[in-house]
Amino acid sequence: MTNMSENLPRMGTVAALLLLPLSVSAYNLSDVFGKDVEFSIGGYAKLSAMWTDTDSGSLAGGSSGTGRTFYFPSSIPTGGTDGDAVFDMTARESRINFKGKTTAGDHALGMVLEMDFLTTGFGNEAVSNSVSPRLRHYFLTYDNWLFGQTWSTFMDTAALPDALDFLGAPEGTVFIRQPMIRYSNNGFQIALENPETFTDTGVNDDNSVPDITANYKLKTNWGHLRFNGLFRELKYDNGTTDDSTTGWGVGISGKVKVLDRDDIRFAVNYGDGMGRYTSLGVARDAVINTINGDLETVESVAGFIAYRHLWNSKWRSNLILSLIEVDNPSSSPATLNESANSVQVNLMYSPVKQITLGAMYLKGELEKESGDDGELDRIQFAAKYAF
Repeated sequence: MTNMSENLPRMGTVAALLLLPLSVSAYNLSDVFGKDVEFSIGGYAKLSAMWTDTDSGSLAGGSSGTGRTFYFPSSIPTGGTDGDAVFDMTARESRINFKGKTTAGDHALGMVLEMDFLTTGFGNEAVSNSVSPRLRHYFLTYDNWLFGQTWSTFMDTAALPDALDFLGAPEGTVFIRQPMIRYSNNGFQIALENPETFTDTGVNDDNSVPDITANYKLKTNWGHLRFNGLFRELKYDNGTTDDSTTGWGVGISGKVKVLDRDDIRFAVNYGDGMGRYTSLGVARDAVINTINGDLETVESVAGFIAYRHLWNSKWRSNLILSLIEVDNPSSSPATLNESANSVQVNLMYSPVKQITLGAMYLKGELEKESGDDGELDRIQFAAKYAF
């Protein structure tokens, strides 16, 4: 009974915090866990309403398909003769995170756990619209070291466009989360990251060494510039045929202030075997030659540029151009992607800092190695509350 009575004040504080309206940017629970521990809850609640029109067939997966919940270039149907228009509303992008920080002697310790509901199954739209949570980030930090799952060290999150959709420039963006061991020091980062080889036959879990990623970031009074690098093993073994080769990628990205409050965000990435690290899988890492079983790397170049204009303290707009060009080997199946691009423009309104209301128009195009192509037009409205 003594332990229960001692814990009642803390339990009451937790209950009170959980019942409070979402009115601050992340709840700090230091009073609950102790002054030497910083623990916070954050994230955002978001609703998206989207009207999507395709000219060459229907988006795959029905209402729960990836291309129906956010813009996913590879999902654009190609080669069809009939178009299709659909309307969707979803709250699946909403997310929640838990963060903790403390010290142990001279050492700084931390952890982050974040979940959302995108790209998961379970439930349907007939009754409950239930969906399963998915792991986004879960990692610990010890001084300059990070252990766990988070954004790839090859990815520059600070250069991402200010978009209404889940990802502003998917064709031209390095975008991947995975387990890693990372070391950071004075603008330099290097990491060993989980390997995987993505070929024309799918995902091949045969790698024997981790991927190596690194970046160096220059911060100035006009913004930042970052240089990114990737070196990796590509490996395939189906029991009868096996081969391995190397892949690599380099990139430059940044954010540049323009005029008083505007900015330009950009990235250019080039590689041979860079594949799954960029463009949400539009390009493969390699292709398996059906004649000799060799792995042939896929060369690609991807990039985006985005201009953000602040009309005043509450209204802002973004123009975003994004593309990828893929040079598949001659032995590639005709079903592989050859290029993808999109342009989008948005208008966003924040009556208070935590709230964003907005509208977006997006046009995307996808072309296959066979020459089949398709177009997608989307109008999206969204409401978001970040806490």
